[in-house]
Amino acid sequence: MAIKRLAVLVSVLGMAVGLGQAAADPVVATVGDTSITRSQFDLQWGLFVRSSLRQQGQPYSAEAEELFKDQKPQFLERLARDQAIINAGKASGFAAKPEEVEAAVDEAKGQFESEEALNAALKDAGIPSLDTYRALVTEAVTYNNYIESVISKIQISPAALQLLYRLNKRQYAVPQTYCASHILVRTAAEATQIIEQLGKGGKFEEIAQEKSLDPGSKNNGGELGCEPRGTFVPAFESTMVALKEGDYTRRPVQTEFGFHVILLIKIEPAGFRPFDAVKGSLEEELKSQALEKFVSSLADRAKIQLFADKLN
Repeated sequence: MAIKRLAVLVSVLGMAVGLGQAAADPVVATVGDTSITRSQFDLQWGLFVRSSLRQQGQPYSAEAEELFKDQKPQFLERLARDQAIINAGKASGFAAKPEEVEAAVDEAKGQFESEEALNAALKDAGIPSLDTYRALVTEAVTYNNYIESVISKIQISPAALQLLYRLNKRQYAVPQTYCASHILVRTAAEATQIIEQLGKGGKFEEIAQEKSLDPGSKNNGGELGCEPRGTFVPAFESTMVALKEGDYTRRPVQTEFGFHVILLIKIEPAGFRPFDAVKGSLEEELKSQALEKFVSSLADRAKIQLFADKLN
């Protein structure tokens, strides 16, 4: 949902608007009466780049950061729009309370043996000091408090959910699936002996638990779940789909894994996921859309000015 994405964005990037402005520090954006300076942008930009590289499994370096430089104007716009939300939060009475901020800071401190270790970790992450981190947390909590209050007021009617389900029913289609079990052994002779056991009344589940070499299904009596065509290797699948429900193979089935005895438990017909199974995700989707529209509308009214030419 949008709140999660935006909350993570702010908690990672922060909004260090009150971190001190030097006379030589140019303003790169204004949001109403609030200014964002280049040093504030650079702090948040560095956090963004480090986060992006970390998600890609890459270490931070100046050379790696250079690869992101074309995104700076879009990033500045996003910062300004997030600042509009923070300003609205403060104006609406959702500014972070000191105890909320200190609780978050104490939680961070608790993850390190000492404050010196915490400061070292912050600097490694691109945050120069604990005071800077505290300012970032203050703005993040304000942002999240306000967004959560907005979401709590969004009400989606059951009729709207039903309508969205009907309009998008195709995306909830599920194919025909085959529910099967198998017993995997090394040789055709072993598989043949198992087939003979089954013919004499042996229990498929018990034999699978005793003799199957497949660790993923052995303890479940050989059950593989219900899957559509295309899930299994060709030799296995072509034999399985030819079976009748409740029947098992009378000859060993060879694949690259060994020899199988296959039981087709049942065939689930194609259909659609029921409304009750998807209404939760539908409600999340509609709330997310409503929130995005609200955020865009708020930002559009915030008198944002961008000076991207002063970023470098």
